Amino acid sequence: MVKINTICRSSNDYVRETKYDITKVQRNSNPTLHQFQKAREHQRALVATKLDKMFAKPFLGCLTGHSDSISVITKCPNSLVKVISGTFDGELRAWDISERKTLFSLNAHKQSVKGVSFSRDGQRFLSSGADNIINLYDFQDQLNNPDRDPLNVFYSKHVLGNVDHCWKGDNFVTSGGVVQVWNYERSKPVQSFEWGIDTVLKVKYNPSQFNLIAGTGIDRSVVLYDTRGDTAIQKIFLSNKCQTICWNPTEPVNLIVGCDDGNCYSFDMRKMEQAKMIHKDHIGAVMDLDIAPTGRKFVTGSYDKTIRIFDVEKGKSEEIYHTKRMHQIFSVCWSMDNQFILSGSDDMNIRIWKAKASQQLGVVDKRLQNSLNYREALKDKFKYNQDINKVQRKQHLPKYIQNAKRRKQEQKQAKHRKQQNMELNNVQQLSAPKPERTKKVEKVEITNN
Repeated sequence: MVKINTICRSSNDYVRETKYDITKVQRNSNPTLHQFQKAREHQRALVATKLDKMFAKPFLGCLTGHSDSISVITKCPNSLVKVISGTFDGELRAWDISERKTLFSLNAHKQSVKGVSFSRDGQRFLSSGADNIINLYDFQDQLNNPDRDPLNVFYSKHVLGNVDHCWKGDNFVTSGGVVQVWNYERSKPVQSFEWGIDTVLKVKYNPSQFNLIAGTGIDRSVVLYDTRGDTAIQKIFLSNKCQTICWNPTEPVNLIVGCDDGNCYSFDMRKMEQAKMIHKDHIGAVMDLDIAPTGRKFVTGSYDKTIRIFDVEKGKSEEIYHTKRMHQIFSVCWSMDNQFILSGSDDMNIRIWKAKASQQLGVVDKRLQNSLNYREALKDKFKYNQDINKVQRKQHLPKYIQNAKRRKQEQKQAKHRKQQNMELNNVQQLSAPKPERTKKVEKVEITNN
């Protein structure tokens, strides 16, 4: 039987009781509300969205001076302008972003720089290299005398990866063949963690629980370590190798992992059996990522020569940054004032980008600021409108990115057709399909202690 939806109205709202009654007129009694206010606001929101696309000029400039590819970039936690970068030839450079100049440079390592990390007070910084050496420097001393020796040098018996400073105290952790926890006052590691024989690529301290460390392994694993114990507490295996990892600074229970398949995976450390969100758009391996200080967005740098900005709760990127001269991206960094993004690539340049492509920099008077705030409110009000959403999603991509995305979509459709055919012809042999967020986590291991 056909189901029909009808509109039910009360006749008392529009029918007169007698022919002498006054006819009811439906109108808004508010004198300040315009008759076509919604239509005007929709048009203004559409114009504001188009203006953002027209005036989107995210690239601001670049920092030059390195003689090799940029391997790592780190920011100072209590300064808006101090940044340190390391290269594959072992050089370290400190930069002043506001003046775009080099503060000092150091030949810190004989081989490539694997990691750089500031202490949380911003007075000291650490560097680890492929020569299995960790150097501890005082920033102000090096600024006054760049030829001065480091405060301390730590020698590791194992291959070193990146280094990350604890959010509280004088401890720091290094990745590599073994995850090692160090202290300023000790020449040898305070603790060592080892689970299997594979190398750990990157480690990061949790910003809230200072005893918790997350790491990514070359065996496609994501591992959680607790310094209060002697062993790791949990380990999961993904479908592809994980290149980078980062904790959310405002939601410390959440972390994001960048993988070789071009996707980023958001996890809740309390439930690692499945990913919270899969962030797709890159066509190459995600080499580095960094989360904004607000915790609402994050930036990724990929081997496909592009930078993408994601919302932590959305699976598709909001912005894509690229230039003709930019090569593979090995490191990205989001500034502490949430205004700028730094990227280090294979062409030996550090590029400075706007976090919001159409944002107007400099002094803005009150009248213009009110107008910008009004536009933002309109765009937020009509963000689910089809016309405005279409303009907002439009991205200008390089030709090689478009061709690669087309091939990837064809492969995805072919795989889906194959799965449908298997379900039609082998009904008894196939089990219920799993969601992709669960399917990407292949194995979960938990220690018994």
